[in-house]
Amino acid sequence: MMAQAAIRDGGPGGWRADRVLASLHGMGGHLVLHADRLRILRHGPWFTAVNALSHLEREMETTILLRSLVGVHLVRSLLLVQFLRLTYAGAPAPTGHYLRDAFAENAFMFSLADNRPLQAMAARIIQAARAAGAG
Repeated sequence: MMAQAAIRDGGPGGWRADRVLASLHGMGGHLVLHADRLRILRHGPWFTAVNALSHLEREMETTILLRSLVGVHLVRSLLLVQFLRLTYAGAPAPTGHYLRDAFAENAFMFSLADNRPLQAMAARIIQAARAAGAG
């Protein structure tokens, strides 16, 4: 069963249903794929702990239009969690510092153990981006 979200469009009542193609919940929050965009919603104890320890405020939500997406990368480390990095015009450039890159606005962390669902989601994102006309 496909989930739905509501978006404002100015029509009768001001809202219309917006189908969610895929959703993934992980230690970095939620990754929600729509037909035209990808949303990263950051929350949870892991995200809160990093914010408290680094004394920096991170982006809580990032929306990326699929037509502007030019790359989907799985970044791996031997000892640390694998994360998904999305490349688009205006995205932060990789710093080479693993944790800074993992918590950047264009990154999503899934799990310390099994990342097969993250790999499947990366494939779905690529497929949706191609359908949306990404270059």
